Amino acid sequence: MTDTPSTSVVLVYAGPAWDRTQPIHRQRNAPGHMRHMRDQVASGVAIVAGPMHDVTGKLEGDLLGVVIYDRPVPEATKIANADPAVAGGQLRIEVRPLHRVTV
Repeated sequence: MTDTPSTSVVLVYAGPAWDRTQPIHRQRNAPGHMRHMRDQVASGVAIVAGPMHDVTGKLEGDLLGVVIYDRPVPEATKIANADPAVAGGQLRIEVRPLHRVTV
């Protein structure tokens, strides 16, 4: 695989400002985060995005969610860092290239 992938996976983790006593919708910057994610999915920039919390909205581990961007790593990183919850420290991201299988 020598081609540079045009798709990226963003792993979303609890950041240093994440309050483990609160469900996801009560975290600081949650409304801005939800708006940011909806905008990315609606525009087609994000192929799929979603949380990985329990049914109450509470964190059960460090990995909170996943976003798959139809963008290369540098662009996906820039977009993900623009999320208010990432900028505010509630979330931390790890961006990796995704080598898509096509048929």
